[in-house]
Amino acid sequence: MKNFKLIIFVLLILLTCFFAAKVIATNADELVIHDNGEVVLMITNDNSVLAATTTKEPEKTPPPKTSTKTVSLTPAHSESTVKITPPVNNDKKIQVTITTKSTPPVDTKTPPASTSVTSTTPSKTDKPSDVQTKTVDQVVEQGSNGKPVISITSQKANELTISQGNTQVSTLLPLQINTVSHAISVTSSPAETSRVSVLPTEAIQGILNSGVINSSNIDSAKISLSQDQAGVNYTAKGEQKGKLLGLINVSSPVEVKLSAQNGKVVKTSQSPLFQYLGAWIR
Repeated sequence: MKNFKLIIFVLLILLTCFFAAKVIATNADELVIHDNGEVVLMITNDNSVLAATTTKEPEKTPPPKTSTKTVSLTPAHSESTVKITPPVNNDKKIQVTITTKSTPPVDTKTPPASTSVTSTTPSKTDKPSDVQTKTVDQVVEQGSNGKPVISITSQKANELTISQGNTQVSTLLPLQINTVSHAISVTSSPAETSRVSVLPTEAIQGILNSGVINSSNIDSAKISLSQDQAGVNYTAKGEQKGKLLGLINVSSPVEVKLSAQNGKVVKTSQSPLFQYLGAWIR
């Protein structure tokens, strides 16, 4: 009798898991910064059928049903800052804080105050900045053509990935985007930001122009964005390969540091073999 009850219990658990796993809804939240300064949240629900009923003739599985909801977070042409913080875990979710400056309305009925009177009482029309916090999968900054200029995601804890085309750059620093100027900055402290004037694709070209890493090795190079006393820099670490005198295979780790603020090469590092015999290595 005990065995029979145990079997029934196990069957009930299996049936519950089976029906619970048949349909799973997943959400993908994307924060989009439009060219006109509007910030919207796009929520995509994906209902996918994971299990199929076994029959003599397999039934055609209908395509997953997806629905997208768009929520406007800030109006167009409003000045906002979007701060993107690396996650503390590996769930690939990033926290975004949108701060919108509130402009007090102009009161045309009230005459200007006399210059001889000094008031320390704040105006009732002054409004505090509007702050919104969201957790999303991706942040996308769009250009005037509606296509993404850059996208920001997270692949692992305490790190953000900046993508522009096929170029990817990792950083441990929080990022900030101004919705009016579309300027990208890194934030080293709540009160200190440094602008990133050179985007990843421009940085790649500058790294290639250094001659230390060539086009055949750039795809395997690891590129990061960091900040030190000299400023904000891209650092590309890769491997230089070639044949000495066309006969002997040689390789060596190389590094190129390029300023993210002016695009100039700050530092290069390579082995003495490539440094002094580079003309004989092809």
